[in-house]
Amino acid sequence: MKISHCFMGFIAILMMTGCAAQGQYAWQNYDQKLYNHYKNPAKSEQFIEDLRDIIQYGEESGKVPPGIYAEYGYVLYEQGNFPEAIEYFKKEQAKWPESNVIMTKMINNAQKKSAQAEKQKDSSIDMGKVKGVTK
Repeated sequence: MKISHCFMGFIAILMMTGCAAQGQYAWQNYDQKLYNHYKNPAKSEQFIEDLRDIIQYGEESGKVPPGIYAEYGYVLYEQGNFPEAIEYFKKEQAKWPESNVIMTKMINNAQKKSAQAEKQKDSSIDMGKVKGVTK
C-alpha cells in the first residue's frame, strides 16, 4: 500500500513539474503556427507576423522562448534583410549563450551576404553610370 502512495505522490509531482515548465516561456501556440506554415508555405507572411507576435509577447513578459530570435533572424536572412537578421542572431546569442557557435556562424554568413549585396548594388549603380555615358 505504501508503494502505491509513494508512486501516486511521484506521479503528482511529475505532473506539477510538467505544468510548471509550460509557463517558463511564452510560446504562444508556436507549434501550431509552425505546422500551419509548413502545411501552407504560401502564407509565409502570416508566419512572420506570428513570430513577431511571439517575440513581442515574450519580451513584454520576460519569457522569450529559446530559438525564436534565431528563427525570426533566419526568416529575415532568407528575405535578404541581412542587417536586421544579424540583429536577431545577436539577440539569440546574448539571451542563449549556448547558441554562441551557431549564431556566430549565422552572423558571419549574414555579414558576408550583406557585403555581397552591397557590392552588387554598387556595381549596378556603376553600370548604370557607364550605360548613361555610352548613350
